[in-house]
Amino acid sequence: MYVDVLVAVNLMIDYFLLLLATKFLHITVRRRRLLLGALVGAAGSLVILLPPLPPAADFLLKLSISLPVALVAFGFHGLRAFLRQVLSFFLLSFAFAGILVAVWYFLAPNGLFVKNSVVYFDVPPLLLIGLTLLSYFVLRLLQRVTGRGPLQHTVCQIQLVLGGQACSLQARVDTGSSLKEPFSGLPVIVAEKKALPPPPKTPARVIPFTSVGGEGLLQAWRADSCTLHFPGGGMCRAECYIAGTEQKLSGGEYQALVPPSLLEGETEKYKKL
Repeated sequence: MYVDVLVAVNLMIDYFLLLLATKFLHITVRRRRLLLGALVGAAGSLVILLPPLPPAADFLLKLSISLPVALVAFGFHGLRAFLRQVLSFFLLSFAFAGILVAVWYFLAPNGLFVKNSVVYFDVPPLLLIGLTLLSYFVLRLLQRVTGRGPLQHTVCQIQLVLGGQACSLQARVDTGSSLKEPFSGLPVIVAEKKALPPPPKTPARVIPFTSVGGEGLLQAWRADSCTLHFPGGGMCRAECYIAGTEQKLSGGEYQALVPPSLLEGETEKYKKL
């Protein structure tokens, strides 16, 4: 076994896995961060040099390696988002390894070495690249079949009028958000209170929510108007409620979370232009 080959192989594999995770989670991440995360994962592949571990310890070790990989690649934007990112990378790693093992088994079983959940292939570089790309496209196909294909848009700018006052917000489409106002069924955009105008004097609607941190209630008001502008010039107008939260939603990259139902046609209360 050559350590340089081991690190190079896992660097390439982890980069593709992180790229695949961004598609699965519908998030946009700079390729530089993905490469840095892949470097962390490649360094973690050196656990193959340790003595064979029992299944439980192997599982925990693989999970512990996924934590710094996800942190470096995606950053930390709240516990819920981070846990989803770690779990996605962790599960994709197992699926990816399974596909590689299956393909390699049917093509040429000699030269394959698996230890402590790390795969080492003593194969020509071109064949390894081909197997990696094949596994990547197989997983992308599974995403589409299971309805986890990428959204057309993941970020947008919101032009909002609330209580007669206008404001502009940077927003991210959050696939984990499915909040709706209970009576009208309209989607609810969650925004940082400090980025919103003063709340209208009309009574607020109470929106129950559940998150990793527990359950709670949000106050929301129906927007006078709401227009979402997307990169490349596309936009849509939507009828929705705006809920304010004291929680900081990101490190300053965005101030609001948009439910995907505004983009996927789950309600007829919007019009694409």
